[in-house]
Amino acid sequence: MESKPEISIIIPTFNEAKYIEKTLKQITDNLTEFSYEIIVADSNSPDGTAAIAKQYTRVISHERGAGHMIAWNKNQGAAVSHGEYLMFIDADVFIPDPNQFFKTALDDFKRDPRIVAITGNVRIFKEEETFMDTLVFRGYVNPSNWLLNDIFHMGAAGGEFQMIRRRAFEAVHGYKEQLVAAEDHDMFIRLSKIGRTFFDRRLTVYETGRRERGMGWPRLLLSWWLNYYWMRFFKHAYDREWEPIR
Repeated sequence: MESKPEISIIIPTFNEAKYIEKTLKQITDNLTEFSYEIIVADSNSPDGTAAIAKQYTRVISHERGAGHMIAWNKNQGAAVSHGEYLMFIDADVFIPDPNQFFKTALDDFKRDPRIVAITGNVRIFKEEETFMDTLVFRGYVNPSNWLLNDIFHMGAAGGEFQMIRRRAFEAVHGYKEQLVAAEDHDMFIRLSKIGRTFFDRRLTVYETGRRERGMGWPRLLLSWWLNYYWMRFFKHAYDREWEPIR
């Protein structure tokens, strides 16, 4: 009988044909020291995302119905996963050294049973990173998430990288599917109430920066702030629809 994987990597997708192969290939070519599975939860992308992903891993597909946003995709992937630890990443996220990354991440969980979820630094690909990218991520986003998790114990994490103990994920009943945006922060806020959420400054994932380029930093920062505070105080996102940017 095949043993269960230690780690389930869940990637929600919709029209990610441009990026998904690079993300999957980096993991499958280099992650050799841990038992894992990858589940791509695709919303019947018309651009061939599922066909590309199937060359590397398991894909579950479903119609992108009304209200079926990223939180729904994440929950669908988690529902068919088997790992003790659930890792959620975006389709355009790159992890340079997966073996060292997961060694560090799993050591966090194993050294402190109070830890229910971890996150880490987010950066734009080095070859694409601008001064403004560096200023926002290294000067604001990453330090803020460190403070909210490790100092104030309130919970905070972007959707680029979240790793959660399965039992904790199930205890809070997964992501809130009614949230169009800020479902990532909401998850860590709720997890912080049942255990410890941890920002590990040794962990870094890289992303393309497509939303930063597509919206521009002023508009994107305003959107982040509005959705975060609306979620915290009114229990729903400010935005009624989260625009895909490809």
